[in-house]
Amino acid sequence: MRKTTYILHLTSIIAAAMMTVSCFDDDWKSPDMTNPPYGNNKIEQSEAKLVTIADLKTQYASAINASGFQRIEEDKQLKATVIGNDIGGNIYKQVCIQDATGAMIVGINGTGLFPFLSVGQQILIDLKDLCIGGYGQQTQLGDEYNGSIGRMSTEKWEEHVRILPTHDMSQIDTIDFFSVAQTDIARYCGHLVKMENVRIGDADGTTTFAPEYKSGTTLTYNGSTNGYVHHTLNGESMDKLLLRTSTYAKFAEKVIPTKPVTLYGIATRYRNTWQILIRAEEDIKDN
Repeated sequence: MRKTTYILHLTSIIAAAMMTVSCFDDDWKSPDMTNPPYGNNKIEQSEAKLVTIADLKTQYASAINASGFQRIEEDKQLKATVIGNDIGGNIYKQVCIQDATGAMIVGINGTGLFPFLSVGQQILIDLKDLCIGGYGQQTQLGDEYNGSIGRMSTEKWEEHVRILPTHDMSQIDTIDFFSVAQTDIARYCGHLVKMENVRIGDADGTTTFAPEYKSGTTLTYNGSTNGYVHHTLNGESMDKLLLRTSTYAKFAEKVIPTKPVTLYGIATRYRNTWQILIRAEEDIKDN
């Protein structure tokens, strides 16, 4: 009797499970980028409200240059293309965006941003009530944090961003870093750049981009701060130009090439120092 009861009970469980799976099959749909399950699909693009990154950098230049911040009170929008995200683990709680006039960083207090904010994805940002400022004079869009520019919450970000149905890699403008970096620092700060024939300091066939992170230990490695490691580029002084790699980057334990390479990355700044952020291992290419 007990065996019969057990078999009947097991059969009921299997039948219920099959019905549940069937229901998921009926309800599940592929992500529709015309109405994605991320962001605020109610934001309507208005040509009258659109501003450019250059407009923002000009209007809020005082706050940016003073490493301060200012809340945006006007009903304005920004249409931009994602050029960098956290897929490689080297860009943390940020996405990098550009339009035809420049580039900037968006600080978001969340991780795993890349699935809907992939490189080439176009987005529309409702700027009203967000903050803009300078983190070490690096232009950043976000929110106020302890009297400075910081990251906005993921909830606030999703309230202020709409994922547009356009994904276009051709919209990304890669800049030759060595030809413009020192002559147009304001415009190209935060931009995707290309650096050809670059020698990365400390390359000896064994040195990695960053050491393995070990919880509870103090990292003292080649000018590192807060879990980041710095390497020189082309022998430049570290107070002018450096390669900045997180110990959490997926390519952190990759051995630094001993020969010159071509690098792609986001050119950020901390005051007068350029900090190049490689987005993923694919940004490191043999010449």
